[in-house]
Amino acid sequence: MKKLLFVLLFSVLVVVAAFIIYLKSNPPLVMNSYTNPTDDSTNRIVEIENKGLHEIELQQILVNDKVPESAELVVSKSEPFEAETKLVGNPNITYHKLRQITIFPSQYIDREAVGKQPQHYAVKVEAPSIKKITIKYKYLKIPFTLTAELQEKK
Repeated sequence: MKKLLFVLLFSVLVVVAAFIIYLKSNPPLVMNSYTNPTDDSTNRIVEIENKGLHEIELQQILVNDKVPESAELVVSKSEPFEAETKLVGNPNITYHKLRQITIFPSQYIDREAVGKQPQHYAVKVEAPSIKKITIKYKYLKIPFTLTAELQEKK
């Protein structure tokens, strides 16, 4: 009986470890693109997407390994975040604190509900000379980090 219990417990631990290794090697949060909402280089809109099966909770955003002047989660109920997207005065775009709402998995977003449900997510950061953005988040209560080096315009 003890041997069977040991084998069962060991099997569960192996499955849990394999699941965590899989999640760490295939993180659910991805960065699709980034743009400057204005002409200066102190603001960036970074479009993010949840490729996982469960909601993501943002924890913290760092710019060049420091806390930025401001960081917000931007939710669009219509178009994706592109260079020509009107951010100010657009009724389909809302701004939230990082921990205020969770990022819904993209595969469960109803693309027919434009204007009613969130369709696209982004983070807006404001800091001088943005070269690297680090997003810390939790997925299934497991901490993750997404880091992206931003390239300069030429």
